[in-house]
Amino acid sequence: MSMRVATFALSGSLMNHALTTQAKLAEKQTQEASGLVSSDYGGLGTDAGKLVDLEVSLSRAQAYADAATQATERVEVMYSATGSIIDALTDARTTLSSASVDTEDLVAVQETAASLLEEVVSLLNTQYEGRYLFAGTDTLEAPVDLSGYTAVDADTADTGYYAGDSTIISVKVDADRTVSYGVTADNEAFEKTIRVLSLIADSDSDTLTDDDLETLSNLLVEAQDEVIAVQSGLSLAAATLENAAAEQEDFVSIAETSIDDLRSADLAEVAVAVAQYETQLEASYAAVGKLSSVSLLDYL
Repeated sequence: MSMRVATFALSGSLMNHALTTQAKLAEKQTQEASGLVSSDYGGLGTDAGKLVDLEVSLSRAQAYADAATQATERVEVMYSATGSIIDALTDARTTLSSASVDTEDLVAVQETAASLLEEVVSLLNTQYEGRYLFAGTDTLEAPVDLSGYTAVDADTADTGYYAGDSTIISVKVDADRTVSYGVTADNEAFEKTIRVLSLIADSDSDTLTDDDLETLSNLLVEAQDEVIAVQSGLSLAAATLENAAAEQEDFVSIAETSIDDLRSADLAEVAVAVAQYETQLEASYAAVGKLSSVSLLDYL
């Protein structure tokens, strides 16, 4: 094959144009097949920075949402445990209200109180995901141990049974907000619960009077009211955490949509571009082919 000198430059230009068109066609065909603008950040141009920022923000928001959700689950377990403690105090009040200083009555009351005290201790030693929930930050050790504990009297508070710390757990739910949640087993409501049940279980029928029974009954009421207040606080904490998690999940949803918009190709637009580039490429190859077929002999 031969070519006139005058057509050589034109042929080269057409070939370069064809190769450029071919590259653009290949890019659009890749987008059409994958549904993505580009498989890497480099192909996104100025949108690459936006995408990176969105992905970082999404990852952070999801971490906040997960942390808030996990904290909510812990609070719900604690809420259930305090509910059971409230029920135990109700049972103790019912039993005590029907008792008198009669020895047989007191034996039944003592047995009931001892059983309920054991239940309360078990509830305050509740574990969830390997953590003792009522132990503050000392989550690896059971917070309540009565082996060396003896209630002194109805008026003397004593948290000697408690082995945890006094730190209330908190969780970061966004860049500027931390939510405290939970309660420790040395809380006044639980101390009073353990104290009154211990006093009833260990009461001396020989010296107990009707006034003593009334004092213990009143102490049960106080303990129950305070545990109910603790449970209400847990409910508020759970609601706060749920709202915080929902806010972060909403942001995650919006960020995911924005990321998808930046990464995803407009398939209708891509299909039109593919057809246009194919037409241009066919025309370029046809022109190159026609020029390539021209010979000097045709003009002699």
